[in-house]
Amino acid sequence: MKGLRNVLVSVQSVLSVKSVIFLVFFGIGFTSCFQKQINITLPPFKSQLVVEGYLEKGEPFQVAVSQTSNFFAAPDINAVFLRKATVILSYKNVVDTLVFNPVPNIKLLKWFNYQLKNKDTVPLTDGTVYNLKVIDSTGRVATAQTTWFDSVKIDSVKEVITKVNTVKYDTVMQVYFKDPAATQDFYRFVAIDQSRDDSVREDNFLSDDLFNGQTFSLSTGRHYQHGDTCDITLYHIDQAYYTFLNTSNSADNANGNPFAAPGAIISNISGGTGIFTALPASHWKAVFK
Repeated sequence: MKGLRNVLVSVQSVLSVKSVIFLVFFGIGFTSCFQKQINITLPPFKSQLVVEGYLEKGEPFQVAVSQTSNFFAAPDINAVFLRKATVILSYKNVVDTLVFNPVPNIKLLKWFNYQLKNKDTVPLTDGTVYNLKVIDSTGRVATAQTTWFDSVKIDSVKEVITKVNTVKYDTVMQVYFKDPAATQDFYRFVAIDQSRDDSVREDNFLSDDLFNGQTFSLSTGRHYQHGDTCDITLYHIDQAYYTFLNTSNSADNANGNPFAAPGAIISNISGGTGIFTALPASHWKAVFK
């Protein structure tokens, strides 16, 4: 009886192995029936101008002028950033032509290659319209326009300490400001820990849809230490820049994700892409106690 049981077990084991082998080969054969090579003809690549410039009080006016490159081409920074372009800023009765001078902007982590002569700043007054025009060596033209408006000020900053357990505490800075009631407003909020290699703790953009006309607060983020200095900036931005940030973020998240819908970046640059905008800002330095 014991011998018969062993025989049955051996037969079942052989059948199980054969079943697995059969299923594997059946699965390979079944899926191969539905595989088909498809050749996709891509449309010819057409490069376009990329322009990026920000108007900030007390800061030299700089513009980055580049062009889009083929996704499948080898990277070439010299082919992307343009050396021979005419960049013109105009406002009221003033017309200024920028000069080629490639310098990095550590604060914004940007590479700008044109600036005003002598690193001049631009007089920025409420309601003034500023126009930017770029003409490259091939005759392509990109234009943009933005209006300066006064910033929304940070009213106060309050340190909030939360007890995590009997020996650990966490702390943040709550930043308060009053949103104007008469207009739709947009903001970019940046908090940098200057005591930790200028690490960016918060970099968010938002509209006032949920707090129009109210006093609102934003947080600098957590995990600061005693004595850390936080550089807080509240940018009062226009809708064009808010839309640019929003769509750029969506496009970045969709990049490389096969399940995400393609993201198109909405720009205020006519004849190209990028952004030209005013950046009214309110600054505050806070030290964690």
